[in-house]
Amino acid sequence: MKMFTLAAVAACFTVSYASAQVSIGFRGGYVNSNLSIKQTSTQVLKPGTKSSDNWGIGMVVNVPIANNFYLQPILNYEVKGAELASIDKQPTNAYTTAATSLKLKYLTLPVNFVYKIPLGKARLAVGGGPYAGYCLKARYDLSVYNEGRMIQNVSQDVAFGSSPTIANTSMQLKRWDAGINALATIEFNSYVTLGANYSMGLLDIDQSSDLSVRNRSFGISLGVLLNREDW
Repeated sequence: MKMFTLAAVAACFTVSYASAQVSIGFRGGYVNSNLSIKQTSTQVLKPGTKSSDNWGIGMVVNVPIANNFYLQPILNYEVKGAELASIDKQPTNAYTTAATSLKLKYLTLPVNFVYKIPLGKARLAVGGGPYAGYCLKARYDLSVYNEGRMIQNVSQDVAFGSSPTIANTSMQLKRWDAGINALATIEFNSYVTLGANYSMGLLDIDQSSDLSVRNRSFGISLGVLLNREDW
């Protein structure tokens, strides 16, 4: 994890020194995340999930590479995950436990190729590219039900390296993630930015043979540029 962090920071500073006109900014905002879970065998865990409301912050670097074309790496800290399917039917007078919520705290590095379109007193940046991510920490809620009614809820750390990593499931989550990212950002001449992005994980973050688990997230961010590379 430390090597990944150092490599990401080094990459940002390397591209900064490689060009005389580079801009740096910061952003933060809302992340709506979900998990695409597919079963490959019969398990207690149901594949259905609901999206989860989370957040993220990041540092953006704009590096000109051609006329209106830019390389835009973004170093993010963001929370992903989902609300897992709860238990609907239970035996009478029986107590049942189930994992009901999962929060994955990632350090991610999208490397986007963007094109910036002048719009009066602003520019519209559109593009996309690959991303890599490392889960720094994760927690989940373990709920106790009695005849369909939740009577207790306990938050626990995901036990990476264990089998399973989440109690009462067959999940064996791993820390690394990778996928593709698309974005659209308005950069106002006042140095304020307003953007939206969608990330789709292509790497199965579950090591078990029973499930396939991939990250999905949509974000809306508000940011500020410290300088403008075109001024």
